[in-house]
Parts: sequence; structure tokens; C-alpha cells
Amino acid sequence: MPVMRTWAFWIGLAVGALAVLAGATAAHAAEPPCPASPVLLAGIEVGNRVGQRAPDFSLPDFSGNPVDLSSFRGCPVLLDFWASWCKPCQVSVPLLESLRQRYAPRGLKVIAVSLDYRKEDATRFLEAYGYRGFIALWAPFTEARAVAYLFGIQAIPRTVLLDRQGIIRFIGHPQDLTDDLLSPWL
Repeated sequence: MPVMRTWAFWIGLAVGALAVLAGATAAHAAEPPCPASPVLLAGIEVGNRVGQRAPDFSLPDFSGNPVDLSSFRGCPVLLDFWASWCKPCQVSVPLLESLRQRYAPRGLKVIAVSLDYRKEDATRFLEAYGYRGFIALWAPFTEARAVAYLFGIQAIPRTVLLDRQGIIRFIGHPQDLTDDLLSPWL
């Protein structure tokens, strides 16, 4: 009998978490799309440093739908790398959520890339710490880590700010991202 209760608990938790994630996906789908991408500036190198064009990638969201970074051209993007086991990530979520709420009307998108080994761990974190309005992505660790390497990410949490053309304007700890750094690119 206790085993059945345990399974019922985990099934209920999974169903609740999927509902939260489905709500985030629906909220994202309800947002207006990014405006037509501005003309890309010729001669800007693709790389992982400030002033370079961000490398494109595709990872699945929590429903398994592919999400391409390039599909957000025309919108400023905060690309956040995190994991459920990361205590500083738990602290940075309210800051990122505050920025998202404040600047969403100006087109800001927040894409959260999980570096968790298990999707269930990432799902529990999303539910517990409020990544509700974020575009949350999860793939097997080697795939997600490959994307982090594209951006030169060696430690988390790390946030990358992209302007409307996909040019990197900030890379660092989310707590170092101030309104003064963010607002010129909105």
C-alpha cells in the first residue's frame, strides 16, 4: 500500500508540473511574436563574446517541441543557463522573473536552458521556483552542455543578453544585469 501511495504522489506531481509547463508554453504562444527581424549587419562574426552574433541552436522545450534561438530575432533575449541543483540559480530566478515581467511589454523574451541530467529534476525546479513565463528548454545533458559551450559558459548561473539582431551585449551572472545594462537594447 505505501508503494501505491508513493507512485500516486509522483504521478500527481508529474501531472501538476506538466500543467505548469503547459501553462508556460501556452503563455509564450499567447505572446505577440517578435517583430520582423531587422536587417543583419554584415561583417559581424558569430562567437561567444560581447559584440559578436550569438551562435544559433535548437533545443526542445519541455513538451518536446524544437525551439530555435534564431526564431527570436527581432526581440531582445535573456538566455539563462541553470540547473536544479544550483543554489545560486535558485537565488537568481526572482531577479530574472522581475526583469521578464517588467520588460515583456517591450518584447523581452527569457529562454531558460536547463543543464540537469534528469528532466524530472528540472521540472520540479521550474514548478518550485517560478520559471512560469520563461521559455524553458531541456535536452539530454550532452546536448544542453554543447549549447552552453557554444556560449563559453563554464559556470552557472550565467545569463547572456542578446539585442534584437542577436548580437551579444552582456554575458555574466544574472545579478550583474542591471536596468542600465538592459534598457538600451530593448
